[in-house]
Amino acid sequence: MAGRAWRCLRLAGLLVLLALPGLAAQADPSLPKVELALYLDPAKGRLEGRMTITPPPSSRHFSLLPGLELLGARSGNQALPVRAAGDGRHRLIRAAAGESLTLHWQGRLDRESGMVSPQGSLLPAHGGWYPRFDELGPFSLGLQILVPPGQRAVGTGSLVGEPQAEATGYTVRHVHPRTEWIEVATGPWQERRREVDGVQLRTLFPDALDERHAETYLDHAADYLPRFARRVGPYPFDSFTIAASPAPVGLAFPGFTLLGEQVIPLPFIPRTSLAHELMHAWWGAGVLVDYSGRQRDAGQSGAGGNWSEALTTYLADYALDEARGEARDTRRRWLNDLAALPDGFDRRPIDFRAQRDPALRLLGYQHGAMLLHMLRQRIGDDAFDAGLRRFAEAYMHHPAGWEDLAAALGEAAETPLEEIVAAWTQRPGRPVLAVQAERRATDAGWRLSGTLRQSGGAAPWPLLVPLVVTTAGGEHRERLAFEGEAATFELVLDDEPLALDVDPDFDVLRALSPAPAILRRAALDPASRLLALEPSLAPLAEQAFARPLASHGDAHVEASSPLVVIGETRAVGEWLTAQGLGDAAEALAAAGRARALALRDGTLVALSGDEHDALAQLAGGLRHHLGASQVVLTAEAGLESSTRPPEEPTLRVDFTR
Repeated sequence: MAGRAWRCLRLAGLLVLLALPGLAAQADPSLPKVELALYLDPAKGRLEGRMTITPPPSSRHFSLLPGLELLGARSGNQALPVRAAGDGRHRLIRAAAGESLTLHWQGRLDRESGMVSPQGSLLPAHGGWYPRFDELGPFSLGLQILVPPGQRAVGTGSLVGEPQAEATGYTVRHVHPRTEWIEVATGPWQERRREVDGVQLRTLFPDALDERHAETYLDHAADYLPRFARRVGPYPFDSFTIAASPAPVGLAFPGFTLLGEQVIPLPFIPRTSLAHELMHAWWGAGVLVDYSGRQRDAGQSGAGGNWSEALTTYLADYALDEARGEARDTRRRWLNDLAALPDGFDRRPIDFRAQRDPALRLLGYQHGAMLLHMLRQRIGDDAFDAGLRRFAEAYMHHPAGWEDLAAALGEAAETPLEEIVAAWTQRPGRPVLAVQAERRATDAGWRLSGTLRQSGGAAPWPLLVPLVVTTAGGEHRERLAFEGEAATFELVLDDEPLALDVDPDFDVLRALSPAPAILRRAALDPASRLLALEPSLAPLAEQAFARPLASHGDAHVEASSPLVVIGETRAVGEWLTAQGLGDAAEALAAAGRARALALRDGTLVALSGDEHDALAQLAGGLRHHLGASQVVLTAEAGLESSTRPPEEPTLRVDFTR
């Protein structure tokens, strides 16, 4: 009883703090105001909360996770009776008569739910841990969290004031000017802070990670934040917290990110994933994704697409590659990955929401990022960045769709882009390009004429295609715009043309033909089969591709679907030789201790190892190298990957042959 009385007293104190004027300084006065005081004890799975909504919601219906007990509902000094159903649904018997409605609840969260643990907790927006009213809509939020000694907490929105760590527990306050969801995370963390351009950067890491990695993460965040703000506009919160989670996650929320404890020590994470999660503060956690599907063609079904992963990938991951001089390689890798999608895959980018399906994620990330690259090529860097700032300013903390992003970019460029974006997001697939060209000498020099064609099930798409002519005097570049299935061109040149290349730098979102041989082809195709030359090795192949594979049961290649072969080095070599692939067998035997090789445009994958442990090590890390043609395990360097460049004879005309 004393413990519960103490918690109630602490919650009452939290509510007093939430009422302070500074907490609502950024709030939109036209929105309902939600003040939430939360006590969470992860070790016991215990939660207690008070939430005040001003003015009271018009709906009397709300939901609360079954097993949590509603202790009371009040409007002013008046207690309100509540009728509860067994499924977590509740109904106020009569409407609130005062200026606000306060709900008080408590209970235990099942540890098996994965939401609470002393090692790290996440109370997600849709976890049912706080009352959710029907049709409440967006609200301004004041959030205060209390956790026991030894724990730290972070929540939705901007950090306000100084967190307080006392013998009685840790208290932290957050505000958000406009949100529809509340998230809270806790853990046994140490806290470090640094201020950059008025923004509080924080790390919340366990002891070992704090000592070794916190300063590195603060250094990188301090570099990225002003760089990103210069390009896309002011950072939309007053703080950014990087918190560790025992779960293998990379999640972005308004004002904070959760990164898995296992990945935080990896040296490339501060240079890649951290930038991605920070950029989500603008896109996805800042400007929200509109899933209502306003962009759909008449009669089409399905939800609106998630544009935020494409924009975040392009402005964070790709921008860093671009700064390192690796942009062309990144675009080629994206097209390689998209070429590995299964034959007949007909999903559209607007079908991607936030699914974990790897094929859909290619559409959401790589396809979408390549579309943004094409838009930037079309309108120029200045208009593209101005459009991004316009988009952020117009929709910050509001939902937006692909069509809104297209409109903002188009307004900045003073050219309409909505139809272009709709074509690339509402149709499945990508075009295959082909070129025919001839040259002739003239009295004034040379003329190069030809036809560029595009094909594909949803063709034609609107295109702006780079043409590069190598001449005796140097290089000549043009861009050909066309929206039909074919376009003719004629170039007047001073010097003799030696060769014509179409899109040699992979600036166009297109289908590579033929598809490059990479491991991802077999990983993505649901029809892929497994031939285990030693049955006990089958689980390693499934680990390598992170999914079950149906047994092939035949020693011959089946042309209708990809085949994965796994076995000891000699056995795989003999099998490949029997299939007429003796050269590949020799290459495998000579490379490292274990290896994976994609053959026959990726429809055949060979996994082999000199001993079981080597093959197990290869399988354990292969999912990070699926974009490669070959992965080799060596004693000196671990896993090393290489990718054969795509060969596209239909996009090059060599006039010297």
